[in-house]
Amino acid sequence: MGRFASTAEFYLRYREPYSTDFFQAISERLALRGDETLLDIGCGPAQLAIGIAPFVASCTGLDPEPAMIEVARASSKQARVSLALRPGRIEDFSADELFDVVTIGRTLHWLERRIALEVLERIVSKRGRVLVCSAASVETPSTPWLKLYQEICRSRSDDPSRQRYLIKALDWFAGSPFRKLDSVSVRQTHQVSIADLIGRALSKSNTSPAFLGESQAEFEAQIRVALEPFSKDGTFDEEIVGDAEIFGR
Repeated sequence: MGRFASTAEFYLRYREPYSTDFFQAISERLALRGDETLLDIGCGPAQLAIGIAPFVASCTGLDPEPAMIEVARASSKQARVSLALRPGRIEDFSADELFDVVTIGRTLHWLERRIALEVLERIVSKRGRVLVCSAASVETPSTPWLKLYQEICRSRSDDPSRQRYLIKALDWFAGSPFRKLDSVSVRQTHQVSIADLIGRALSKSNTSPAFLGESQAEFEAQIRVALEPFSKDGTFDEEIVGDAEIFGR
Protein backbone atom coordinates (compact mmCIF):
# COMPACT_ATOMS: atom_id res chain seq x y z
CA MET A 1 0.00 0.00 0.00
CA GLY A 2 1.38 3.42 -0.99
CA ARG A 3 1.59 6.44 1.27
CA PHE A 4 -1.59 7.92 -0.21
CA ALA A 5 -3.68 4.76 -0.56
CA SER A 6 -5.80 5.47 2.52
CA THR A 7 -6.30 9.13 1.54
CA ALA A 8 -7.77 8.49 -1.92
CA GLU A 9 -11.44 8.35 -0.88
CA PHE A 10 -11.09 11.72 0.93
CA TYR A 11 -8.81 13.60 -1.48
CA LEU A 12 -11.19 14.56 -4.27
CA ARG A 13 -14.11 15.40 -2.02
CA TYR A 14 -12.39 17.35 0.75
CA ARG A 15 -9.10 18.91 -0.42
CA GLU A 16 -9.16 22.65 -1.03
CA PRO A 17 -10.74 22.96 -4.50
CA TYR A 18 -9.55 24.89 -7.53
CA SER A 19 -12.22 27.24 -8.86
CA THR A 20 -13.55 27.45 -12.41
CA ASP A 21 -12.27 31.05 -12.47
CA PHE A 22 -8.78 29.71 -11.72
CA PHE A 23 -8.82 27.46 -14.78
CA GLN A 24 -10.26 30.22 -16.94
CA ALA A 25 -7.45 32.53 -15.80
CA ILE A 26 -4.83 29.89 -16.67
CA SER A 27 -6.33 29.42 -20.12
CA GLU A 28 -6.24 33.15 -20.77
CA ARG A 29 -2.73 33.64 -19.37
CA LEU A 30 -1.33 30.78 -21.48
CA ALA A 31 -3.41 31.80 -24.52
CA LEU A 32 -4.51 28.20 -24.95
CA ARG A 33 -5.88 27.50 -28.43
CA GLY A 34 -7.48 24.12 -27.77
CA ASP A 35 -4.92 22.01 -29.64
CA GLU A 36 -2.46 21.52 -26.76
CA THR A 37 -1.49 18.30 -24.99
CA LEU A 38 -1.41 18.25 -21.18
CA LEU A 39 0.32 16.00 -18.63
CA ASP A 40 -0.74 16.14 -14.97
CA ILE A 41 2.13 14.81 -12.82
CA GLY A 42 1.14 13.17 -9.53
CA CYS A 43 -2.42 13.77 -10.67
CA GLY A 44 -4.20 12.24 -7.65
CA PRO A 45 -7.93 12.54 -8.42
CA ALA A 46 -6.95 14.71 -11.44
CA GLN A 47 -8.52 18.02 -10.38
CA LEU A 48 -6.01 19.95 -12.49
CA ALA A 49 -6.34 17.80 -15.60
CA ILE A 50 -10.14 17.80 -15.41
CA GLY A 51 -10.25 21.56 -14.81
CA ILE A 52 -7.99 22.44 -17.76
CA ALA A 53 -9.42 19.75 -20.09
CA PRO A 54 -12.00 22.05 -21.74
CA PHE A 55 -9.19 24.33 -22.95
CA VAL A 56 -6.83 21.71 -24.49
CA ALA A 57 -6.98 18.82 -26.96
CA SER A 58 -5.88 15.93 -24.74
CA CYS A 59 -5.04 15.22 -21.09
CA THR A 60 -2.89 12.53 -19.48
CA GLY A 61 -2.79 11.88 -15.74
CA LEU A 62 0.20 10.19 -14.10
CA ASP A 63 0.22 8.91 -10.50
CA PRO A 64 2.13 6.15 -8.68
CA GLU A 65 -0.79 5.26 -6.38
CA PRO A 66 -3.29 2.79 -7.93
CA ALA A 67 -6.07 3.95 -5.60
CA MET A 68 -5.64 7.52 -6.86
CA ILE A 69 -5.77 6.35 -10.47
CA GLU A 70 -9.10 4.69 -9.76
CA VAL A 71 -10.50 7.85 -8.15
CA ALA A 72 -9.26 9.91 -11.12
CA ARG A 73 -10.93 7.47 -13.52
CA ALA A 74 -14.24 7.78 -11.68
CA SER A 75 -14.05 11.58 -11.34
CA SER A 76 -13.15 12.12 -15.01
CA LYS A 77 -16.04 9.90 -16.05
CA GLN A 78 -18.41 11.87 -13.83
CA ALA A 79 -17.08 15.12 -15.31
CA ARG A 80 -17.41 13.65 -18.82
CA VAL A 81 -13.76 14.35 -19.52
CA SER A 82 -11.61 12.09 -21.66
CA LEU A 83 -8.50 11.45 -19.59
CA ALA A 84 -5.69 9.00 -20.31
CA LEU A 85 -4.47 7.61 -16.99
CA ARG A 86 -1.08 6.00 -16.45
CA PRO A 87 0.19 4.48 -13.21
CA GLY A 88 3.75 5.46 -12.40
CA ARG A 89 6.25 8.13 -11.43
CA ILE A 90 7.52 10.95 -13.62
CA GLU A 91 11.04 9.82 -12.79
CA ASP A 92 10.31 6.56 -14.65
CA PHE A 93 8.38 8.14 -17.55
CA SER A 94 9.89 6.75 -20.74
CA ALA A 95 7.36 7.82 -23.40
CA ASP A 96 8.66 9.86 -26.33
CA GLU A 97 5.65 12.17 -26.64
CA LEU A 98 5.85 15.91 -26.07
CA PHE A 99 3.49 17.95 -23.89
CA ASP A 100 2.58 21.60 -24.27
CA VAL A 101 1.29 21.99 -20.71
CA VAL A 102 2.58 20.10 -17.66
CA THR A 103 0.87 20.58 -14.31
CA ILE A 104 2.37 19.74 -10.92
CA GLY A 105 0.00 20.21 -8.02
CA ARG A 106 0.80 19.54 -4.36
CA THR A 107 3.45 17.01 -5.33
CA LEU A 108 6.65 18.92 -6.12
CA HIS A 109 8.13 18.00 -2.72
CA TRP A 110 7.74 14.27 -3.46
CA LEU A 111 9.69 14.34 -6.74
CA GLU A 112 13.33 13.33 -7.13
CA ARG A 113 14.45 16.70 -8.41
CA ARG A 114 17.41 15.82 -10.65
CA ILE A 115 15.70 12.93 -12.44
CA ALA A 116 12.35 14.70 -12.71
CA LEU A 117 14.00 17.75 -14.27
CA GLU A 118 15.77 15.57 -16.83
CA VAL A 119 12.43 14.07 -17.84
CA LEU A 120 10.78 17.48 -18.05
CA GLU A 121 13.55 18.75 -20.32
CA ARG A 122 12.81 15.82 -22.62
CA ILE A 123 9.00 15.84 -22.67
CA VAL A 124 8.06 19.55 -22.49
CA SER A 125 7.65 20.95 -25.98
CA LYS A 126 9.83 23.85 -27.10
CA ARG A 127 7.16 26.42 -26.29
CA GLY A 128 5.63 24.33 -23.51
CA ARG A 129 4.84 25.52 -20.01
CA VAL A 130 5.16 23.86 -16.60
CA LEU A 131 2.62 24.97 -14.00
CA VAL A 132 3.26 24.42 -10.29
CA CYS A 133 -0.18 24.74 -8.72
CA SER A 134 -1.68 24.88 -5.25
CA ALA A 135 -4.96 25.72 -3.57
CA ALA A 136 -4.88 26.67 0.09
CA SER A 137 -7.18 28.09 2.73
CA VAL A 138 -5.96 31.50 3.92
CA GLU A 139 -6.43 33.34 7.20
CA THR A 140 -8.78 36.31 7.13
CA PRO A 141 -10.86 38.08 9.80
CA SER A 142 -13.74 35.81 8.79
CA THR A 143 -11.76 32.57 9.35
CA PRO A 144 -10.77 32.62 13.05
CA TRP A 145 -11.07 28.82 13.17
CA LEU A 146 -8.32 28.15 10.63
CA LYS A 147 -5.23 28.60 12.80
CA LEU A 148 -6.60 26.29 15.51
CA TYR A 149 -7.52 23.66 12.93
CA GLN A 150 -4.03 23.77 11.42
CA GLU A 151 -2.42 23.50 14.86
CA ILE A 152 -4.43 20.37 15.66
CA CYS A 153 -3.44 18.78 12.36
CA ARG A 154 0.24 19.63 12.84
CA SER A 155 0.20 18.20 16.36
CA ARG A 156 -0.59 14.75 14.92
CA SER A 157 1.78 14.96 11.97
CA ASP A 158 5.10 13.15 11.65
CA ASP A 159 6.43 16.44 10.18
CA PRO A 160 4.90 19.18 12.37
CA SER A 161 7.34 21.82 11.09
CA ARG A 162 6.31 20.94 7.51
CA GLN A 163 9.92 21.16 6.31
CA ARG A 164 9.28 18.83 3.38
CA TYR A 165 6.52 21.10 2.08
CA LEU A 166 8.43 24.38 2.26
CA ILE A 167 10.31 23.91 -1.01
CA LYS A 168 9.84 26.83 -3.39
CA ALA A 169 9.25 26.26 -7.08
CA LEU A 170 11.88 28.89 -7.93
CA ASP A 171 14.48 26.94 -5.96
CA TRP A 172 13.35 23.61 -7.42
CA PHE A 173 13.86 24.85 -11.01
CA ALA A 174 17.08 26.76 -10.23
CA GLY A 175 19.91 25.78 -12.58
CA SER A 176 17.53 24.15 -15.07
CA PRO A 177 16.50 25.43 -18.52
CA PHE A 178 13.15 26.46 -17.03
CA ARG A 179 12.63 29.96 -15.68
CA LYS A 180 9.60 31.59 -14.11
CA LEU A 181 7.59 33.49 -16.70
CA ASP A 182 4.37 34.41 -14.95
CA SER A 183 1.89 33.51 -12.23
CA VAL A 184 -1.85 33.26 -11.68
CA SER A 185 -3.66 33.78 -8.38
CA VAL A 186 -7.42 33.52 -7.91
CA ARG A 187 -9.34 33.84 -4.64
CA GLN A 188 -12.69 32.20 -3.96
CA THR A 189 -15.04 32.19 -0.97
CA HIS A 190 -17.27 29.28 -0.03
CA GLN A 191 -18.62 27.42 2.96
CA VAL A 192 -17.10 24.39 4.60
CA SER A 193 -18.39 22.15 7.39
CA ILE A 194 -16.65 20.49 10.33
CA ALA A 195 -17.16 17.15 8.57
CA ASP A 196 -15.48 18.59 5.47
CA LEU A 197 -12.48 19.72 7.50
CA ILE A 198 -12.13 16.32 9.13
CA GLY A 199 -12.24 14.74 5.68
CA ARG A 200 -9.61 17.22 4.48
CA ALA A 201 -7.27 16.21 7.30
CA LEU A 202 -7.76 12.54 6.43
CA SER A 203 -6.88 13.32 2.80
CA LYS A 204 -3.33 14.26 3.79
CA SER A 205 -0.59 11.69 4.20
CA ASN A 206 0.60 13.02 7.58
CA THR A 207 -2.90 12.69 9.09
CA SER A 208 -4.24 9.88 6.90
CA PRO A 209 -6.25 6.95 8.30
CA ALA A 210 -3.23 4.71 7.74
CA PHE A 211 -0.97 7.07 9.70
CA LEU A 212 -3.44 7.75 12.54
CA GLY A 213 -4.44 4.13 13.03
CA GLU A 214 -6.38 3.57 16.24
CA SER A 215 -6.13 7.27 17.18
CA GLN A 216 -8.28 8.38 14.21
CA ALA A 217 -11.53 8.59 16.20
CA GLU A 218 -9.81 10.64 18.93
CA PHE A 219 -8.32 12.95 16.28
CA GLU A 220 -11.70 13.51 14.61
CA ALA A 221 -13.31 14.24 17.99
CA GLN A 222 -10.56 16.74 18.83
CA ILE A 223 -11.24 18.70 15.64
CA ARG A 224 -15.00 18.58 16.17
CA VAL A 225 -14.86 19.84 19.77
CA ALA A 226 -12.36 22.60 18.93
CA LEU A 227 -14.25 23.97 15.94
CA GLU A 228 -17.85 23.76 17.05
CA PRO A 229 -17.74 27.13 18.90
CA PHE A 230 -16.81 28.85 15.63
CA SER A 231 -19.49 27.31 13.44
CA LYS A 232 -22.78 28.65 12.15
CA ASP A 233 -25.07 25.66 12.12
CA GLY A 234 -22.02 23.46 11.58
CA THR A 235 -20.49 25.51 8.75
CA PHE A 236 -17.79 28.16 8.30
CA ASP A 237 -16.83 30.76 5.76
CA GLU A 238 -13.58 29.86 4.03
CA GLU A 239 -11.35 31.69 1.59
CA ILE A 240 -9.17 29.67 -0.74
CA VAL A 241 -6.45 31.00 -3.00
CA GLY A 242 -5.56 29.02 -6.12
CA ASP A 243 -2.03 29.73 -7.34
CA ALA A 244 -0.09 28.69 -10.42
CA GLU A 245 3.55 29.55 -11.02
CA ILE A 246 4.31 29.30 -14.73
CA PHE A 247 7.74 28.12 -15.96
CA GLY A 248 9.12 27.79 -19.47
CA ARG A 249 12.32 27.79 -21.44
